[in-house]
Amino acid sequence: MEDRYNIYYAGQLLEGHDLSSVRDKIARLFNADPATVDKLFSGKPQLVKRDCDKATALKYRQAIEQAGALPMIKRIATDSAPAPVASKPLSAAQRIAALAAAPDLGAPSKPAAATARPKTEEVAAGGIALAPEGTAVLRPEERSPAAASTVKALNLEVSASGQRLSELQAAPPPPPDTSHLSEGTVGELLPRLPSSLAPLNPDTSAIELSPDGTDFSDCAAPAAAPPALDLTGMNLAPAGADVLESQYRKKPAQPPPPTDHLALED
Repeated sequence: MEDRYNIYYAGQLLEGHDLSSVRDKIARLFNADPATVDKLFSGKPQLVKRDCDKATALKYRQAIEQAGALPMIKRIATDSAPAPVASKPLSAAQRIAALAAAPDLGAPSKPAAATARPKTEEVAAGGIALAPEGTAVLRPEERSPAAASTVKALNLEVSASGQRLSELQAAPPPPPDTSHLSEGTVGELLPRLPSSLAPLNPDTSAIELSPDGTDFSDCAAPAAAPPALDLTGMNLAPAGADVLESQYRKKPAQPPPPTDHLALED
């Protein structure tokens, strides 16, 4: 037969938790009113959950310990354990009403220390259960301490609220006066601005258009006259004559020396 367990709470706290914070968490955990919370922290064991299986007992234990409280989970003797009866799960209001109506069991013979774990007859740690929504995953002693800041702000200062962090920019120059300008009519060629210079009036009476197809060769500058050269002191050399004098001519390569009188010896 599967073991059955009863869950009690007598107001004991885990190390590192304060009473006010644990009371608030227990009140939110069981959705209990102030009178029921006072009864839970009266110092006498109060029945929280009756006749539950091991998985349910572990789930209650985990939720109560995460609130900073130390529950007492006791195994029900097998010979006195009532036969399980199939019934619908109690609602939150029914559980609170049963908790308020539960009789006191008297002070325990040996109160458990604040940091002690349940005894051997209580549920041993193990198994996996889901914690209630909103509970902390780690206990305070399991959390990493906050990193100390090493930033030194010796040259910084806080300005007054609403103070500008930069100087105001210089005001832009005023826009130019355009009151003397007017719009031209649609299609009017611009510019039509007055000028103090006299307009040019070139004489084009001597200019005429060339016929179609003219290559404008008549507009080219006349060819330059050849220079007057005196060639009376120059004569043409006869055909086949050497142009260069002997000292400027390329000499033929010297023939190699004769080697027919030479022989190789062993």
